[in-house]
Amino acid sequence: MNTFNRFIIASFYLLALSAQTLALDFTQVTKNTTYILSDTQKTIQVTLDDYALVVNKNNRFFDENNNQIALHRFDDRSGVGTSITAHLKSGSNDYDFPFYKTWDLTLHSSTIAVIKNQGGKRFTIKTHYNSSGVYKSLFYGASINGAESPFIPQRTINLCWESCPVPATLTITSTNTFSANEKAASITHTLIASDTTATFSITENTSGFFSLSGTNNNTLTFNGTNTDFESATKSYTVKIKATTGDGDDKNTEQTITVTLNDLNDETPTAITLTGDRTIAENTSTGAELGTLSTTDADANDTFTYTSSNTKFTIDNNKLKLNTTLDYENATSLSTTITVTDANSHTFDKTFNFTVSDIDDTAPINILLSNVNLIKDQPANTLVGTLSASDVDTNTPLTFTVNDTTNFKIVNGNEL
Repeated sequence: MNTFNRFIIASFYLLALSAQTLALDFTQVTKNTTYILSDTQKTIQVTLDDYALVVNKNNRFFDENNNQIALHRFDDRSGVGTSITAHLKSGSNDYDFPFYKTWDLTLHSSTIAVIKNQGGKRFTIKTHYNSSGVYKSLFYGASINGAESPFIPQRTINLCWESCPVPATLTITSTNTFSANEKAASITHTLIASDTTATFSITENTSGFFSLSGTNNNTLTFNGTNTDFESATKSYTVKIKATTGDGDDKNTEQTITVTLNDLNDETPTAITLTGDRTIAENTSTGAELGTLSTTDADANDTFTYTSSNTKFTIDNNKLKLNTTLDYENATSLSTTITVTDANSHTFDKTFNFTVSDIDDTAPINILLSNVNLIKDQPANTLVGTLSASDVDTNTPLTFTVNDTTNFKIVNGNEL
């Protein structure tokens, strides 16, 4: 790019505040920012994006109704700080001009006085270049047929004196949280901004579950058809933007979080019984055999239990014996436990128990292998072998005799 094209001045519009000087940094300040002046203000300076030449410029001030209230001129004598010199040619004329980045709007005008005389009134300062005259060619690229300069962005600033009315910053006033049931197809949330003319848009929608509709897109819809509380994700967020214009005070964002509600939509998957699965015969009716518990993905679910075998009863989650067991009649028994959750989902599991034997029956039917005694047999002659029946034990029986004068028992069962 040649020297001529690099140093271009344009209509400029924005600035930054210091103690004694309102330094308007054109390269940093965004559109439509409002600055409040005070009695300490002495000058208003503008800093451009690059070195520029100011020739035949008009510095215009407008009130809040866009009516022009003053016209002030400034030229190359308004340059502040370091400058560079560039040689320019227009037709047959050659010129050497100083180029500055910073320009003082108050050295040759009564800018501060004009602002202060307006009291608390807010007004706009705009600087427009004059496209007429011999220097018209110098401004090509700054503004061509009213189009913005591609080199120095054109902006507008609002200035006011001390207690002037500053435009309120736009805010989103509706809550930033709401809840939705898992798998819910359509939950809506109304968006509200401090300015009723604000239009809403979505700037971040990672899940893809959110959409906008309605007046100014103020209805946020959450489609949770594919959500599952039992998954790792139990909440979803979306970033919403409200806007009424280009200025920083005309745009705002809010992150909205949707929290899932857990539905009782899962079926129990397991039943556990604590305690010993062996029951001794003659155990008393009502004895507690163990505690039942259930595995279910739904949090805070409640359960009821039933037994298919009436020899058992269930008290809340306690399995109890409902009859007297007899080992001699049955050595085992089973029951199917059914658990039902709060939403009528059921699950079954069969539990097997062993009945243990206890010695609760007396021996019967004592037999002697020989009941005939032979005359004149010597003492300690074997008469016969004793036996008896006992359903409770497999261990040898012990025999005793009441006539210890004539009989004795040896080897456990020999008379």
